Amino acid sequence: MKILLMISIFLSFYSRAETKIVEEFLFYEVAPTSKGDLMEVLNLTSPIRENGDVFHGYTKYEINWRFWWKSTNNQCVFTKVETTLKLKYTMPQLKSSISDVRVVWSNWYPNLEAHEKGHGKLAKDAAYEIDKNLLSISPKANCNLLKKEGNKVAYKLMDKLKKANKEYDIKTNHGETQNAWLYLHL
Repeated sequence: MKILLMISIFLSFYSRAETKIVEEFLFYEVAPTSKGDLMEVLNLTSPIRENGDVFHGYTKYEINWRFWWKSTNNQCVFTKVETTLKLKYTMPQLKSSISDVRVVWSNWYPNLEAHEKGHGKLAKDAAYEIDKNLLSISPKANCNLLKKEGNKVAYKLMDKLKKANKEYDIKTNHGETQNAWLYLHL
């Protein structure tokens, strides 16, 4: 037991996690001719549709992980973990110089962006947690067991992220409680 503890302490100095985050914004253009048609134009131009509903912003995430290990003295341990998070925000972009449209937009859009970045933060937190948890897995008798345990831990955290995003949307009613719904500003 003492030797295993010493190996774990020794290897922890040489283990490292590396979280890579790539954020991308994809914009769709919204060109209303008046404040009165802003909602209609936004709904028509939004590419975001889910179960018959139209949304004005969306955050898509993809998290991948890789790990390297070392096998010594019938023990296998992770030496490096690399987690990559790709975030893609789909957001509207205003193409109008009409002043009352711009006023509504400037009051509403930051709230929509903040809501979507809330989803992004949940994904970032999950990516960091995957890194941290993978490196904290204790040595296993063989590398196949270590690999299985690593993937099990990471997939469990992905399930947790999926639930957290659903809870976030329920809690905020997809951003309504954060003033991220356009009708609140018209």
